[in-house]
Amino acid sequence: MAQSEKKLHHDDTPVSWPFDVSHEPTLKIGEVREILSAEFPMLNVSKIRYYETIELVVPHRTASNQRLFSRADVARLQFILTEQRDRYLPLTQIGELLDQLDSGRAGDGHPGRMRAVAHDDVPRPKPGTRLTKREVADLTGATVEDIEELARLGVVEVDPRGRLTSHAVDIVRYATMLIDAGVDIRQVRSVKNSAHNHANMVRSVLAPQLAKQSPVARERAYAQGSEMSALLVKLYQSLLVENVEIELD
Repeated sequence: MAQSEKKLHHDDTPVSWPFDVSHEPTLKIGEVREILSAEFPMLNVSKIRYYETIELVVPHRTASNQRLFSRADVARLQFILTEQRDRYLPLTQIGELLDQLDSGRAGDGHPGRMRAVAHDDVPRPKPGTRLTKREVADLTGATVEDIEELARLGVVEVDPRGRLTSHAVDIVRYATMLIDAGVDIRQVRSVKNSAHNHANMVRSVLAPQLAKQSPVARERAYAQGSEMSALLVKLYQSLLVENVEIELD
């Protein structure tokens, strides 16, 4: 994304969205994180720096090479984080949306009205794919540090080569959304532990099929395991919604 460092035309008109917010660089990176932390508590300075390296946001650089951000930069970061959290968009597509806003191709420039990419168009890795932490970070908007913390607490599984399953993309997305909503990361881990226990229950039920050690029996066990998993999800959803309603009544 080509952007001027000062993001101004010669007549001081902003050339990057949002146009109606101050582009005066007055905020240090820590101040930017503090402003956004109420809505995005997991945001850290390394994530902001990463957005800079891929030019989604381009802060001003002083003579001593210090980053200074404007209120427009803060609004831009808020847009990026919201699109990742609420629509699970990869950063490449968010960059395209920002390009549309910068060029005025998004109508009145209101991000809430621009929905050029449908949720179903979000790319997902094929089942069985192994992904690096950086690949999961690019698909989810989480930082590598976020993913490493989730792995340290056992929320996502990392193999001996440092790779994650294709399911890690959704696990990281939903775990991050819960944490952003105020759920403690250790409570997220308790959900993982519950899933592990129920997976053991499914395996126990299917043990007779697996003991046959034939390809047909194993395929049948996989199919039954998928069906049981879907039933468990539906049961858990119903129980959770009921209990939340009772607690909030």
